Amino acid sequence: MSEHTKQYDNFDEMLKAAQLMRKFQILHNVIRKDYIELLRITEDNNSTAISFNALYRASLRSLFSLIEADIYTLNVLDQYKDYFDADSFLDKFKETFKQIARSWQKEEIQKKYFDSKLKELIKLKKMRDELIHPKEVSHVHIANAKDFDSLKSVFNDYDTFINDLMKDFFVGTIMQ
Repeated sequence: MSEHTKQYDNFDEMLKAAQLMRKFQILHNVIRKDYIELLRITEDNNSTAISFNALYRASLRSLFSLIEADIYTLNVLDQYKDYFDADSFLDKFKETFKQIARSWQKEEIQKKYFDSKLKELIKLKKMRDELIHPKEVSHVHIANAKDFDSLKSVFNDYDTFINDLMKDFFVGTIMQ
C-alpha cells in the first residue's frame, strides 16, 4: 500500500472517504476549468480597459471561490481539530492543508508551499476582500498587466500545490 494512504477502521468509513474524494475532484475540476477559461478571456480582453477591469476583478473573486470550495470539501473529508465554518479564511486554509498533509504524509509539500507561496496568496486575499467590501475607490482595483500576471502566478502556484498534494492520495482499510 502507498505511503500516502489513510487507513480507515472499517469498509464503510473508507467507502465514504473515497466518495468524498471523488466529490472533491469533480467540484475542483469544474471550477478550475471555468477559472482557466476566465483567465483566458481576461487575457484576450486586456486591450479594452472596461472589459479588462471587469474580467480582472471577476478573476480575483473567482480564485477564492475555487480555494474555498476545496477547503470546505477537504474538511468534510478530514476535518481539522476544532474546525468551525466561521473561522477566518487564512485559519481554515492553513489548518485544512496541515491536516490533509498530516493524514496523507504530505507535510513536505504543504510546508514548501506555505514557506514560499502563501504570502502572495494572502496579498491577493486582502485585495479580494477590499473588492468585495469596498470602503474606498481604490478598493475597486483597476487592472494592470503586473497585477494580472501576479494573479495568474498565484493561481498557477496554488494549482501546482493542490495537484501535488492530491497526487498518490489514497484511502484504505484492512480487511479482517
